[in-house]
Amino acid sequence: MRLCQFLVAACCIHVLIASNHWVLKDEQIVQKLDSPFFMREPHNLIAFLEQIRYNEYVERSYLELLRKREQIVEHLRFSMRFGEDLAEQAKCAMDFYLLEKGMSYLKITPDQFKRINLPEHRDLQQALQKTTTATKKEGALEPICNNYYELGVGPATYDHLDSFQPEVLESAYVDREHDSNIGTATAELMRRYALDGLQRQPDSWKFHTLSSYYWRMRGNALQALPCARLATMLAPPEQKDIPLLSLGTILFRMGRLADADLILSAAVEHAPQVAENHVVLASALALKHDFNRSQQHFDEAERLDPSTLPHTQQVRNFISCLENLTKKTSKIDSYVKYMKNELKEFKKLKYHISQNHERLVQQQLPLGARRFLDSRANNEDLHRRGQYCSTRTPNGSDEPILFCDFYSDMQMRLESKDIDIDVLERDLMANTESVIRQVSTEIRKQFNLEQLKAAKASKST
Repeated sequence: MRLCQFLVAACCIHVLIASNHWVLKDEQIVQKLDSPFFMREPHNLIAFLEQIRYNEYVERSYLELLRKREQIVEHLRFSMRFGEDLAEQAKCAMDFYLLEKGMSYLKITPDQFKRINLPEHRDLQQALQKTTTATKKEGALEPICNNYYELGVGPATYDHLDSFQPEVLESAYVDREHDSNIGTATAELMRRYALDGLQRQPDSWKFHTLSSYYWRMRGNALQALPCARLATMLAPPEQKDIPLLSLGTILFRMGRLADADLILSAAVEHAPQVAENHVVLASALALKHDFNRSQQHFDEAERLDPSTLPHTQQVRNFISCLENLTKKTSKIDSYVKYMKNELKEFKKLKYHISQNHERLVQQQLPLGARRFLDSRANNEDLHRRGQYCSTRTPNGSDEPILFCDFYSDMQMRLESKDIDIDVLERDLMANTESVIRQVSTEIRKQFNLEQLKAAKASKST
């Protein structure tokens, strides 16, 4: 008996302290119209205790929901500021095309001609003047290397690489290579000298290498590749790095970064004492975002030849810029994932609040019926709330019925835009991922050579 009295007293205390059951109105304490303690079964103690538990969970969890919302909004603001700072810092990488054009070591240079040990420019012109009796038809010939020597198979020609498979070669594309030190007249001399050399010495790696340079200047990857591969196959070990350098550069400019890395690394292995080999590989690695290896090869190039410093420093500055951008882009990407998880937890909590509130509604008297129990009930207050309808299945029945009632205060709060999950998700997409997409798109546009070359190849077909 005493236990029952204690339970009743405890219930009364809970009701008295229930913040949403009593309100001050017109200087009087009255029951709130949407109080969850207007019970369908007012004498059911078990239902009353459960109603207390559900109500406490709903009220406590709603406060937690508001706290989570404020936290998400603050994180959204931070991500916006972070994204704006990132976009500002990305300006140091926007001059990629200028940088690429300025990377002389990724293009044909006079130094590369010298390493082949060809005659001097004046001697070359005199030698070619002796062949001016050629017909116009012969003058129109091109140094097509496959017409003079058969490309073998095996490791020496790297035919196992994906870049040399037929489906890749069909769409092979490279930009024309231009250098202020190599004019149109020189390119024409190169064509004539390469053609004359192939006709006289078809097994000479030098003329196949020279032919690869010519086709690179013409922007013809389909002809440049077999010339460079033949030169690599025919060159002696002590000079094999020269055609390898040309082959690797062609692959790099095609956007075949992995295979270019392999070929250029082979060039360094064949002649590790040549600074130029290290610079070309380091430059390619920098644009491949392999910063650690790039810096190592730049260090080695500067050690072997300090005069390379003006060329390497520009790329080092680029590496520092891009390395910082890559780290910060990764951070904000992780931060977005974290906020998405926050939204999932927010959505989950809101769902549990709705489920517990539904249990409250099932045990309490409908708001629409309460006005008949209280003569002081304000109908305008009910109409202001609006109505909702849902289907429910009563106990002891399998037939669902349509249930309609007025919104309670909690239902209106749960339906408000302040805690609308769709609004928060839309804000996340608009304010955060859009910034990442903007910055990442610019970075990819500048640095993703694979997509860049593929796009150009599709336009050329």
